[in-house]
Amino acid sequence: MKKMFLIATIFVMATFVVSGNAFSADKVLFNFEDGLENWEIPDWAYEQDDYVGEDISLSGDVAREGKSSAKLTVNFPGDKWSSAILEVAEFFDWTPYGAISCDIYLPKDAPKGLKAKIILTVGDEWKWTEMSRSVKLVPGEWANLTANLKAGSTDWRQVKPTDEFRADVRKIAIRISSNKDAYNGPIYIDNIVLGE
Repeated sequence: MKKMFLIATIFVMATFVVSGNAFSADKVLFNFEDGLENWEIPDWAYEQDDYVGEDISLSGDVAREGKSSAKLTVNFPGDKWSSAILEVAEFFDWTPYGAISCDIYLPKDAPKGLKAKIILTVGDEWKWTEMSRSVKLVPGEWANLTANLKAGSTDWRQVKPTDEFRADVRKIAIRISSNKDAYNGPIYIDNIVLGE
């Protein structure tokens, strides 16, 4: 009897370890299963020569989880640095959380030189702060962008997160950039999540 109980206990514990999310406090902010949820290309980006995002739509082509993702159609010219951005404006209180992440899929026919980062707008002064590093996007694969939101984090350029920082996020943006790599096509964004 003790042996059966021990085996059952080990099985349950192994199931939790393998699943990885059994006791997770992650919060899914956006998974694009019910629409674009107010994500858009900002108006100012259409007015800039070096911002080349053309359209954002809901897509069932590919998804990290679920059945759909946000599809950002871009047209990188390849002769200069250029970028595409999508964002959502909303008031967020992320005080209980210590990280933000999202997944980006680059189709197989895209070039290898594209990079991405998360950008936040925070506080009464609407301070724009971006990740201090970019994540390389690999054609045909999902890339995960993760940034630490905890006090003292060096993941943000010119800003050290605090409780006040996490408590008053006004916008989330995702920017994909090209340093002279030409690409005209879709890039997929999914699974924007807060974690511990």
